[in-house]
Amino acid sequence: MTTRTIFILLILVAQVTALYPQTTARERIEQRRQQERQASVSPAIRENRPNIEEEIADARWSRIIYRYIDLRKEANAPLYHPSTPAGGQRNLFAMIFRLLQEDRIRAYEYLDGREEFTGEYRIRFPDLVDRFGIYHETENGVITVNDADVPSNEVLGYYLKEAYYFDTATSAFRVQPVALCPILFRQNDDASADTRYPLFWVPYGELEPYTRRMPLMASALNNRVTETVDDFFRKRSYNGEIYKTGNPGNRAISQYTSTPEEMKAEQERIEKELLDFEQLLRQEEKAVASPPREVGRRSNKKSSGTTTPASPTMRDRRY
Repeated sequence: MTTRTIFILLILVAQVTALYPQTTARERIEQRRQQERQASVSPAIRENRPNIEEEIADARWSRIIYRYIDLRKEANAPLYHPSTPAGGQRNLFAMIFRLLQEDRIRAYEYLDGREEFTGEYRIRFPDLVDRFGIYHETENGVITVNDADVPSNEVLGYYLKEAYYFDTATSAFRVQPVALCPILFRQNDDASADTRYPLFWVPYGELEPYTRRMPLMASALNNRVTETVDDFFRKRSYNGEIYKTGNPGNRAISQYTSTPEEMKAEQERIEKELLDFEQLLRQEEKAVASPPREVGRRSNKKSSGTTTPASPTMRDRRY
């Protein structure tokens, strides 16, 4: 081998050696970026989220409200469309279904009259598709459900559990979604109308990392007005009738009213109570936040003996 050949080989080896660590560094950077993207949608996000149950437990006043969200009402339609996944778009239930399939969220049995978010009542995806006859294929223990077989078009409603409470830490009135239950509508052979099948409860904290990133069209008049599913719930953009409130007997409104008229009147009464209490707290917040009027620096007038009683604060009120 000539000296020239050896010299050329040494140069090539040096170039390869110099390039190798640069390529490895680029790969490490790309891997780190992928890990960050995956972590951004990880369910672990919910662990950093304030615990609503703890906030409610520490609140000076709270009330649990259950609503039925009918997706056939215009105000609630953004949660329903598209009814079948198409073109990379899907509705809220289709997203929930896929998250359950990928074991990214936890869901719990729908129990008549109560919610038990414990391991004993946790829903398993294979049990879900078998129980409700959702067509699927299983190969090597892996369940496959095509988009066309996801029953997102049959989910025509949700039960929504809300918490209305006075946040002691911030002295603010808050309304938070607590849990969501999709409702499947199917017609049985022996029934003239569709039968409702509540599927499961999902704590909203499980869904929040995903609803924050899921866009929906907020207006049929202006298609450029978009928001997220989380915005939709936080702003209470939905139209939902109250069917139960937290009460010692855990009774639904239909259980202590006799006629549709009585039930409607009771729903309106509860809505008015919530609205009145919210307005009262808003007024108190403004009163506490308003700074006192400044006294002119050049004024030498002494204050009179008459004093004006201070406006009552939240601390002085009883609920």
